Amino acid sequence: MWVYLNGSYIKAEDAKISPLDRSATFGDGIYEVIPSYDQKLFLFEEHFERLKSSLYKTFISSPQELEDLENILKLLHKKNLHKNQSFYIQVSRGVQAVRSHAADKDLQSSLFITSQELEPNPYKSQPNLKGLTTRLEEDIRWQRCDIKTTALIGNILSSHNPTLNPVDEVIFHKDGLINEGSKSNLFMVKEGIVFTPPLSNKILPGVTRQYLLDKLLSEGIDVLEQDIDIQELYSADEVWLTSSTKEVQPIHSIDDFILPSKDPKESIWHRALDFF
Repeated sequence: MWVYLNGSYIKAEDAKISPLDRSATFGDGIYEVIPSYDQKLFLFEEHFERLKSSLYKTFISSPQELEDLENILKLLHKKNLHKNQSFYIQVSRGVQAVRSHAADKDLQSSLFITSQELEPNPYKSQPNLKGLTTRLEEDIRWQRCDIKTTALIGNILSSHNPTLNPVDEVIFHKDGLINEGSKSNLFMVKEGIVFTPPLSNKILPGVTRQYLLDKLLSEGIDVLEQDIDIQELYSADEVWLTSSTKEVQPIHSIDDFILPSKDPKESIWHRALDFF
């Protein structure tokens, strides 16, 4: 596998990032994930704008190579051969010899890009496949989830807790209201209307989320961005998750609660998946 690191294309096993990089010592970096289908980048401009927004919000300088990001990704796609790929783009504040909370003013930001095969969404070919298992969890993460930061310990911590049963996704809630999944945005359908939590500092402004909102509205489907109470999930007709690599995937269970079974052809989540 080939990767891109600070101006060079190199084999993954030869890539070296200093342990003094602030992404390692402080989680001081941001990232973006961009899917590519058949060597065609999907929603590149939207992802690029979110990447730049994360840099702006974290006061990390933009590496000069980012101006050529589209071409870098296209070449990396060719070198890594897979027909469909997902690109991971990470920008850290840089390498600092002396560990200090305050970064040196002349620090050079670091750019690292890798890609991997984008596995096909199983629900495309098998829409009747059992949906995802999930559990609810109190959201105790930091209050800037709108920034796509590399510091994701809050998102993955409970997944490594051996006392908890493994699930496909964790759904975070705060003060009785749903925020998002640990790696996804959440949608709920009730009486033909699609609901999703509104943008705020509590959730990531998902590129796939916005793409689907626009598509659903263009298809004449009612969509409301508003708070979703936990209890509303238990009376929902459908609950599904979205992300750039998972596209659209339905939920089967929330903790011990089983959502009602429905013919995918009559489901809005399946219509949403058709947009891909």
